Amino acid sequence: MEAEEAEKQLRDYLLNGIVTEIFWAEEAYALAEEVSKHAQAIHAAGFTSLFGSLQVLLSDRQTLSVTKMFDQPKRYPTRSIPAILEFLKAHAGLWKVPERHVLHPTLIEAGAERQSVERLTNVELTHEIVSHYESRLTSLSPSLTELRQSRDKVIAHNEAIERSTLQPPTWGAAISLVEYAKDFVATISFGYLSTSLGRVGGDYNLSYNARRTSKQLRRLLDAADISG
Repeated sequence: MEAEEAEKQLRDYLLNGIVTEIFWAEEAYALAEEVSKHAQAIHAAGFTSLFGSLQVLLSDRQTLSVTKMFDQPKRYPTRSIPAILEFLKAHAGLWKVPERHVLHPTLIEAGAERQSVERLTNVELTHEIVSHYESRLTSLSPSLTELRQSRDKVIAHNEAIERSTLQPPTWGAAISLVEYAKDFVATISFGYLSTSLGRVGGDYNLSYNARRTSKQLRRLLDAADISG
């Protein structure tokens, strides 16, 4: 594989894969949160069942989007973070890393010495970045297990098990994984592709877009006099 082809595939995995799923996950959460803010008014207006069902659908949407981002690499191309980490590592010698200075703070804030980081070759830097995100992902394993269990046994398949034995997915578990994904995609897209999605380690530009529909829902509830 040539460097240009590798960059094209990395761009596809990041922008058409991770960025898209982050959007769906954040939009689902923003809508569910907006519904919760007006729960009493919705109940008083007699629409509890309608919005309750919508929240279940939004929870499923968020669970599916989050778990897709963390699917393990398969025999066919998979747009997921573990697949991207494998791809970066497998082609470490191809990356030009045009904005390598953007990657340095990620390692330094994790405890690496500044001088050591600045002396790394592009290949070494890539391996360190991959190791950093693999380590962070390991710490999020309980949250990911919680969501995968719901997806595999309830949402994607109607497994014949006692539902009470399953731990239901929480919004908090999904949010922690989405925050990791936003940091990952912002760092890698800027460092390797010079594509900015927000300040690395800070605000994620596309979160505003994901909140647009929740703001429209708020205006709709206000117009229908179902808000409070």
